[in-house]
Amino acid sequence: MPERDAYRWDFVTPGLPDGAFARAPGFNPTPMELRVMLLAHLRPTASSLVWDVGGGTGALALEIARLLPAGEVHTLERDPEAIELLRRNRERFGISNLHIHAGEAPTDLAQLPPGPDRVLLEVGRPLGDVLRLVWEALVPQGRLVISTASLEGLVDATDTLAQLQAKDLQVVQATVHRMQRRGSQAKLAAAEPLFVIAAER
Repeated sequence: MPERDAYRWDFVTPGLPDGAFARAPGFNPTPMELRVMLLAHLRPTASSLVWDVGGGTGALALEIARLLPAGEVHTLERDPEAIELLRRNRERFGISNLHIHAGEAPTDLAQLPPGPDRVLLEVGRPLGDVLRLVWEALVPQGRLVISTASLEGLVDATDTLAQLQAKDLQVVQATVHRMQRRGSQAKLAAAEPLFVIAAER
């Protein structure tokens, strides 16, 4: 169902509010604070070719695409409901340089255009095989940012990147706490912690 009005964000900063995204039961956007952190580690240029592998509902892909006037973002996602929600949000934000590919890694990576200079890899499981294929596709001096909530994903990513002799390897654990009010009390509630792994080829 098309949105009535395109959403406007007239500020120079990234960080679209979570409430700006259309939602569906069971799907929530990556929290704004974590999107900003992932974007800072990715360091795209105005003309970057970005792969977003396993991007879910694509809040981060949308955030990136709107900042790249001469660039393109290609997202690969296997969940039909997530893809439909991403399409709705792409229309809502009036974004034309975000391309959606139905499929999963590593089988369908060939759908994405060759030679990305920035890659986002969002996983909830060990990812050694996928990571190696993505690394081979990445151009020299390109940047890879991996996000995972699992310790297995963290260990697998850092071990594999060390074997691949990645440069400028950085690991950050990020947790967002937000104030929530219950009656007269205000408490800080934590979102799920996230490991951010960034490296340069």
